[in-house]
Amino acid sequence: MNLIKKIGDKKAVIGVVGLGYVGLPMAVTVARKGFKVIGVDVSEHAVSSVNAGKNYIGDVDDAELAKLVNQGMLKASLSYDVMQECDVVMIAVPTPLDKYQQPDSSYVQASVNSLAENVSPGTLVILESR
Repeated sequence: MNLIKKIGDKKAVIGVVGLGYVGLPMAVTVARKGFKVIGVDVSEHAVSSVNAGKNYIGDVDDAELAKLVNQGMLKASLSYDVMQECDVVMIAVPTPLDKYQQPDSSYVQASVNSLAENVSPGTLVILESR
């Protein structure tokens, strides 16, 4: 099945790298739309909170997060291995400014390097950076 059809049929599995203030609300929104979402984060606290259905940031509704997790629509992992299951991956990691007011892309670079080892050919990768 091609990617466009999988997306249209909501059979595409969506990955989100970085479950912080951008990534977690994005993961919840996509899961709410009917897509299975798998998140990856380096924070054990973030991963365990998501898997317990417990919100840790202000922009996500506690009950909605718990419902999506309980329905199997959203789960989180510390390991990039789970990205092998994904058809689309959205990267939402920090790009803080350095002392010269230039974006520090080291989080993006680390995420891309880990993804490169764990995605299948044909996976759509989207970078969300602010």
